[in-house]
Amino acid sequence: MVLGSRGSGKSTLLRVTATVMVPDDGNVLYQLNGTETVEWSRGQLMASGISGVTRLKEKISYIPHMKQLDHDMTVEQSLIMQAQGKRVLRPRKRSMELLTRWGLAGVRNTPLYQLRGGVLKRYLLVHSLIGRPQLWILDEPTDGLDPLGRALLWQELRQAPKGRVTLIATERDMALAELADQLILMECGQCRRQGKKKWLTAGVAEGTVSAWYRTMQTFSNLQEHK
Repeated sequence: MVLGSRGSGKSTLLRVTATVMVPDDGNVLYQLNGTETVEWSRGQLMASGISGVTRLKEKISYIPHMKQLDHDMTVEQSLIMQAQGKRVLRPRKRSMELLTRWGLAGVRNTPLYQLRGGVLKRYLLVHSLIGRPQLWILDEPTDGLDPLGRALLWQELRQAPKGRVTLIATERDMALAELADQLILMECGQCRRQGKKKWLTAGVAEGTVSAWYRTMQTFSNLQEHK
């Protein structure tokens, strides 16, 4: 879970990890199938081009912070196309399974540009899951999400398939942050703290992510005024 105020660098970290943005410096290393290591860096991109990370990109699914889509294809069409692109067996069946599970069967013939609010957020989650990603990256997934979508997201996170790594960024949703195993606190474009949730939150009386986050923000404000 990546925490931090607006402008702290959360979304940039997610875009770099999702291989949407190239790191200005340094690199990101991914371990695939427990043995194979893939590097994402400016040097690697210059040396081997985008083809060098094609297999890596196939294993990543990323949802940016979006409020509207401008495509005129229908919900079902877009999911089938995504499933085909991810080489999913029986793409139509997989699409309908997810549409039903996430309460979207009734809008399957709706153009994407008409989706709003919680329905749009649930569609984005379904679209990101259809290829069974190994690395699932979500930027503010509960912003605008309706109660049904929130319950289904909680279920998905708690019942995640073995081997999937989920990276989520949020500014305010501490209830979501409580589901995390690891915490990253971003500040001014840098990682200020990182570690297991149970270790970081052990230092505050309440033992919650919310209390720890407030403490870190208070401490930061004190440092700024010294």
